[in-house]
Amino acid sequence: MNLFYPKRTLIFILGLTLLAGCATRAPYFRLKPELAGDVRTFGGAEYLPVSKLCRAYNLDCKWDDVVRTSTIQGGRGRIVLRCGSRMILVNGSDKTLDRPVIMDAGTAFVPMSFVRNNLAAVIGEVRPEMPAAAETPAKYTIRTIVLDPGHGGNDPGALGGRSRVREKDMTLGLARSVRDILREKGMRVVMTRESDTFIPLPKRARIANNSGADLFVSLHINASRSRSLKGFECYFLSNATDDNARALEAAENATLKLGDEADARMSGQLERTLWDMELSENRRESAILAGHICESVKNDIDIGNRGLRTARFYVLKFTRIPAVLVEAGYISNKYDEAKLKDPAFLSEVARAVAGGIMRFKQEYERTEGFTR
Repeated sequence: MNLFYPKRTLIFILGLTLLAGCATRAPYFRLKPELAGDVRTFGGAEYLPVSKLCRAYNLDCKWDDVVRTSTIQGGRGRIVLRCGSRMILVNGSDKTLDRPVIMDAGTAFVPMSFVRNNLAAVIGEVRPEMPAAAETPAKYTIRTIVLDPGHGGNDPGALGGRSRVREKDMTLGLARSVRDILREKGMRVVMTRESDTFIPLPKRARIANNSGADLFVSLHINASRSRSLKGFECYFLSNATDDNARALEAAENATLKLGDEADARMSGQLERTLWDMELSENRRESAILAGHICESVKNDIDIGNRGLRTARFYVLKFTRIPAVLVEAGYISNKYDEAKLKDPAFLSEVARAVAGGIMRFKQEYERTEGFTR
């Protein structure tokens, strides 16, 4: 075999090799010229202000001062980043920057590597083979709901004062009814439990996070030392605003002691950071969903409505999609208890809860993710 090639042949082979390398190399993201004057240097590295970067590329940018988190939304998706952290979320996947996002004089700055490696993931570029209009319906569609019947197994939940009816049985029946209604309307429904089984709170959150779902609804029946308290409530995640909400928060979160407490601890700073990012992004949608459910109950069933409330329930805090917790009435109140024992009344509650979920879905899809 002749291992020697003429000089002209070697040049041709080398040229093909270089062309193949160019064909597979990722394209370099070009910075818009008008941003050149905004480049700042921190710690020997180049940075750009997030607000001006978004303005130059016509991206929506929202800032949450509570968790110091910025959400960048574009035609292809979204990026969530947090000041002081190198961890970011790009269309739901965690990525690591070479340098952290920083804050200077009240302005958030991202390293230049963010622009080169991540910004293109959200900029809406129309591809000839995939028109942007064809992508829009899937992007703003609610398809899958996780229903979480509270308690179960060795955790009975609240007990009726007169009938001794158990919360765990009522929540499972309520969840099954809501599930059947939503499925009839074409929705995919995932249940955290289908039977009288104890599911630890961390596992409930994992089921929601791994299901590919769009919304999470946890179903409960309330109880209080005050026998006069009655009515329907719907919670989303924030600090508890009254003594009753704080007591309920402590009672629901106490279920952690029945499971593996080690499982409830977050695995390092990365997970805590990513969860805080998701909380800031999902809080608005959770509040709107809770509002629709409360309004549906108020209009459709005969039960006192205590309205929209906030608390830091575990299943809300560690669920990475918009999430609410329903308290369908007070089993400790004799009037609510009498209603909740009636299967026909629970069916009415199920229809109202499902109706609120469907109204949220319709508004979310009509407004393309509440962008108006």
